[in-house]
Amino acid sequence: MVRKSNVERAHPTSVSVARGAKILPRAVVSKLGKTADTEVARLFSLDLATVRQARQRLEIPPFGRVDWTPDKIKLLGTMSDKKVARKLGVVATTIYSKRMRLGIPAFGPSLQEARHVWSAREIKRLGTIPDARLAAMFGVSTDTVAAKRKSRGIASTGKPYEIRKPWTDAELNMLGRFPDTHVAQVTKRGRRHVRSKRESLGIAPFQKHFIEPWTKKMIQRLGKATDTDVAKELGVGIKTVSLKRARLGIAAFG
Repeated sequence: MVRKSNVERAHPTSVSVARGAKILPRAVVSKLGKTADTEVARLFSLDLATVRQARQRLEIPPFGRVDWTPDKIKLLGTMSDKKVARKLGVVATTIYSKRMRLGIPAFGPSLQEARHVWSAREIKRLGTIPDARLAAMFGVSTDTVAAKRKSRGIASTGKPYEIRKPWTDAELNMLGRFPDTHVAQVTKRGRRHVRSKRESLGIAPFQKHFIEPWTKKMIQRLGKATDTDVAKELGVGIKTVSLKRARLGIAAFG
């Protein structure tokens, strides 16, 4: 008896993204989500839209996407970005970008920072003027200044991060129930600040793009109402519902 590989069990042998479209072989399907769509299209001489539609139809998250849970966020800065990337199965730049957005210093000092001996006077200047100007004055890179400033808990304004306006219970209850942009407007905070707070609490974003797993009750709703209405009921995007319905061969409502 020949055992099927993980890829064969996880994905069908081929997938058709639309009527009359080219059937994609398993070799292509196995790359979806593990390699950038542009690279898959280049490797197999396919149209980018075809690759993207196939991945979305199979509900495979795009390459490099991370569901940032509190446990995953705790890994940032505890080891090199490359090691964290290997653990989470993404590229190092994804880890670097997330760490910088949250103001988490890199693991260990950079070579340039290790060579630079910070004086008390230099540390006192951190956050008082732009990092780029301090970098020019101290003879180091802007990233080195920013990392040192953030490791001391100093914002670019010179104020500790803790001085930021505290979140009220009512504001916290809005996270994940409304789009981050709406919460930002209501609470008068930056959108990135809202997103970082939500992710640090492990709260999923409003209108998730993927459902895992689909329950029997959810599937029974497909085709019984418009995709728009079902999407609102489930709190997901319309495309998520329509792709799942099409994949199961369920006719649209009406």
